[in-house]
Amino acid sequence: MSSAASQQFLKAIAARRTIYSLKPELPSGVSIDDVQAVVQAIIKDTPTSFNSQSNRALILTGEAHKKVWASVTDAVEGEAGKKRPASIRDEAYGSIIFFSDDKTVEQLKANFPAWAGAFPSFADQSSGAAQISAWTALELLGLGGHLQHYNGYVKAALPEGAAPQEWNVTAQLVFGAPAAPAGEKTFIENPVKVLN
Repeated sequence: MSSAASQQFLKAIAARRTIYSLKPELPSGVSIDDVQAVVQAIIKDTPTSFNSQSNRALILTGEAHKKVWASVTDAVEGEAGKKRPASIRDEAYGSIIFFSDDKTVEQLKANFPAWAGAFPSFADQSSGAAQISAWTALELLGLGGHLQHYNGYVKAALPEGAAPQEWNVTAQLVFGAPAAPAGEKTFIENPVKVLN
């Protein structure tokens, strides 16, 4: 049987859900400083290949959040495609933009040529770990969120100088106070085997 701490961790992982129905506010008792502290800790402590520390993040709130998502909405073709970014603009409190520092990845490729082809994939894996960890931690604060991948649109919409050109956008974690609970989640049969 797992320890109590392990069970708490697994419970938090299981409770993490996609919540699209958000309010543009933070839950009572939660500040943007709390959100920033969580994201900063996740970026710092998420493992990276060769301890390259290639993960980066930027938090958008207020007018910065609205302007970026208004630009994304305008850039996406078709009315159906505009629905999600428009709801992010209007209903979410903010967005965490996750990046991978391509300069760091390129340096790893130069320093360790035998692994050069694998470093972009390693960076993506580490970014994914940071995204899920941040999402889970923010839900423990009472926030709701959903993960999006309007990567090129968001990069083009960021204010000039907000992020260095060599930071590659990997995902956006949109957050706010939950306006409705997540829908029911179903699971496939997917046993993990132990081989001796």
